Amino acid sequence: MYSDWFDFAGWLLPVAVFIWLTVLTILAWQQRNFLKSLFPKSGERDVRKKFEEVLKEVEGFGKGIDEIKGTLERLEKDGLEHIQKVALLRYNPYDDTGGNMSFSVVFLDNEGSGIVITSLHSRSETRVFAKSVKLGKAYKYQFSEEEDQVVKEALKN
Repeated sequence: MYSDWFDFAGWLLPVAVFIWLTVLTILAWQQRNFLKSLFPKSGERDVRKKFEEVLKEVEGFGKGIDEIKGTLERLEKDGLEHIQKVALLRYNPYDDTGGNMSFSVVFLDNEGSGIVITSLHSRSETRVFAKSVKLGKAYKYQFSEEEDQVVKEALKN
């Protein structure tokens, strides 16, 4: 009975040792290949030189990031000058027409400068006016009540 057990252990131990040695050999080859790729034969195999190369690459990435930040800041600054605030008000300025066909629309940048366009519709004609806005106020021409209201609404947004 015990002899069967010793026969089984007699061949199991060498097989287990063989598998263990195979795994260790594979791991050692992987490490060797990694170190060969890290330190090629073409140059000196000096760790300091390899670290200098890595540091140069990292500094290059830092310069690239600085360029990207500068571009982003310019785009943000430029974006503030584009239309960002819009408001529309429809109304009826005359007693003889209905349907709120007249309107005032305002287009402003981040600082509150831009243009107000007003269209006054009556039975016989339609008139269109455009007025400049500087920093939320009328620039050359005085605003009507509706134009002033639409500018204030746009500045709230």
